[in-house]
Amino acid sequence: PPHDITGKKVADYVPKHPDAQKLYELMKKSYQLLKDHPVNKARIEKGLNPANSAWFWGEGRAKPLTPFKEKFGIDGAVISAVDLIKGIGKLAKMDVIEVEGATGYLDTNFEGKCQATIDALKTHDFVYLHMEAPDECGHRNELDNKIKSLEIIDKTVLEPLVKALDEYDDYKILICPDHATPIALKTHVSDPVPFLIYHKKGNIASGVSVFDEETAATTNVYVEHGPSLIEQFLN
Repeated sequence: PPHDITGKKVADYVPKHPDAQKLYELMKKSYQLLKDHPVNKARIEKGLNPANSAWFWGEGRAKPLTPFKEKFGIDGAVISAVDLIKGIGKLAKMDVIEVEGATGYLDTNFEGKCQATIDALKTHDFVYLHMEAPDECGHRNELDNKIKSLEIIDKTVLEPLVKALDEYDDYKILICPDHATPIALKTHVSDPVPFLIYHKKGNIASGVSVFDEETAATTNVYVEHGPSLIEQFLN
């Protein structure tokens, strides 16, 4: 994965197996094709990084998944800028909702994704809204932008979403990172992640007022098998 070797020499990580050489040759040819492309010249003039090479990674096969409705008995939808998340949604036979301007970074259409979630909840029992910006800022070693992305999500997504949901007699929200991406490492780690569940009618005071890793650790609430959390949430 490119985000695992940011700032390192690419040549040290290119597969040496003979079967990979054809792909590697395509990667090298892509650089010759793209380095002087008008799009990249325009990006450089604007002070942006050029997209000057193809990078093949993440090979795999589609995994058969039980349809979401068959598994949980409710209609589900997915909103994300990330193809991996969209693919999982499609494999689970969920509605994958496209949002114009969704980029997966700090320039994404936060307001549009929030409104799409509010609209989708009128026709679906469950909506998974995925926000990629904090993770990307972690990969890019951008501390200020990571903080900014969280502040934007609080203000332009979470706040209006909760306000819209309060019009319903009852609702639940689960906030949960899929992994940590420390600024210092610029890649994923397997540390436990904090999660928060709010239930309008059935909420129980947790004794904490801050949502972060350190505070979550003091609760002694630990879910060892991550995928089971959605079942706890829905039930």
